[in-house]
Amino acid sequence: MVRAALAVVAVSSALGISAPAAPTARKVVERSGHWVEQFEHDFISVVADEQYDQFASSGTDTSHRQIRSELLFLRPETGESWVAVRNVLSYVDDGERPIDVPNSRDRLERVLAGGRLDGRTALRRLADESARFNIGDLARNFNTPTLALQFLDDAHRDRFKFRLEGSEVISSDEVWRLAYQEREHPTIIQANFRDTELVGHIWTRASDGAVVRTRLELTAKPRAGYSGLLTIVTVEYTRDEKLARLVPASMQEEYVERGGEHHVSGTALYSNYRVFETSARIISSQ
Repeated sequence: MVRAALAVVAVSSALGISAPAAPTARKVVERSGHWVEQFEHDFISVVADEQYDQFASSGTDTSHRQIRSELLFLRPETGESWVAVRNVLSYVDDGERPIDVPNSRDRLERVLAGGRLDGRTALRRLADESARFNIGDLARNFNTPTLALQFLDDAHRDRFKFRLEGSEVISSDEVWRLAYQEREHPTIIQANFRDTELVGHIWTRASDGAVVRTRLELTAKPRAGYSGLLTIVTVEYTRDEKLARLVPASMQEEYVERGGEHHVSGTALYSNYRVFETSARIISSQ
């Protein structure tokens, strides 16, 4: 049985007119960072509905689970970056009856309550609370759509090296494609209980720096009974008319065992973005 753990161009015209010079990677990162800061500010009290289909296979054995959740965006009192928190409402496995999660409507209030908590500890509790509904022989608590988006904010930007790889067109918009590579330790994610650098790409709109797509890659090396694993998470953004801004529309995941038969994939769709209010807040003990 596999075991793995992941903790949470421009072209010239036919007339020969030269296209504008490409900006530097630093300029693209700074502009997109400002967009992310505004996104964070606007999303502190937003919630979305999530339909999350997970598939797991091992040899000829397969399984499928559909999870229905609310996805909330919260910020600790310490001023750290916001985080997406999944509140699972119900789930259903193939051939089985749907199961409602008891007390799911007030579960976030209950987890966040209890006096002055360290922000990171409370966020870890929230992530672990939803992670127990994942299927497949793979522990993971970072499978939320906005993780890679935060690599552009002030809290994490300096720990990455960015490289501009060129431009392309997505949904009729010209976008810049940024490659990133994590270079500081400890790393954001521990894979098989050791530091593992994140790499990937972020596509940002040339007109305003808005993020339209993110791709995160993580390669876990085998260690002491834990298999090597390749992880790829891709998120697409689209405009939500109610909020009048780009929001996560879908998330695609792939977890592939290196040299084995085990595979986990997932597709999450997001809809019904709206304002959410709660009296519970994460408060730092410092």
